[in-house]
Amino acid sequence: MMVEHTMATKEERQRFALFLQDLQEKGRSPRTVRAYEFDWLQFAAWYTKVNQEPFTLERLAAMDVQDYLTWGQQQSLKATTLNRRLAWLKQYATWGAEQKVVDPDMRRRIKAIPIQRKQQLAPRSLSPQEARKLLKEVKVRGNPRDEAIISILLYTGLRVGELVSLTLADVTLSERKGAIQVRAEVAKGGKERAVPVPKQAREALDVYLGERPSESNGALFIGRQGALSVEGVAAIVAKYAAWSRLEEVTPHVLRHTFAYSYLENNSNDLVALADIL
Repeated sequence: MMVEHTMATKEERQRFALFLQDLQEKGRSPRTVRAYEFDWLQFAAWYTKVNQEPFTLERLAAMDVQDYLTWGQQQSLKATTLNRRLAWLKQYATWGAEQKVVDPDMRRRIKAIPIQRKQQLAPRSLSPQEARKLLKEVKVRGNPRDEAIISILLYTGLRVGELVSLTLADVTLSERKGAIQVRAEVAKGGKERAVPVPKQAREALDVYLGERPSESNGALFIGRQGALSVEGVAAIVAKYAAWSRLEEVTPHVLRHTFAYSYLENNSNDLVALADIL
């Protein structure tokens, strides 16, 4: 195990090596040992950055563990990932108490920290770099229809159910502006709204419309057997996400990505965002 000296004290590195050795002697699988080693590296890096001191089990506090989980939520880490790291921290603290390194009261406080529920996690969204990777993969390996679909989801915040219900009549495009009319019978809550279409999505949609078969029915997005379904769009998004090496990307994730991006670029205007969404 290679680790920067500034990330953990010498004693801590030796101590963790003993902890891993104990796990191996107790018959824990090599996969589990590697996972704990990875988790230790991730936590030590975070601890050092936040506390401005090398990580050592002797100074681990329940506050550190709770703050680490909060940071993980803000980074959109999965509940399963956070709970695995929490389980490791609890086990490490228990082992440390047995070694007379961790105070028993501190060990009890760490052990009392509850597991993370899925609904506690912040909604997943793509970073600008991840969104760019996804869009580039569509441009390199995709087709005009798929690029238009992902661009609309990413730049307008439409729900996937709304997208698959769009007809040609719902779209208005010009050189300088564009809008998508979400009909009351399609919109969640029955509230009709007009959604602005930014330049990037307008361009992708314009190219698709130029190639879309004219003899098709009124549905905007079609496949081999007619209008695309919600499942069909989800499969399209998942395909390009896999090619981009991005995990758990869904149409809903693209909707959240639009929301976060909009707030960042519009002075946190929640009222305007609510009108669009």
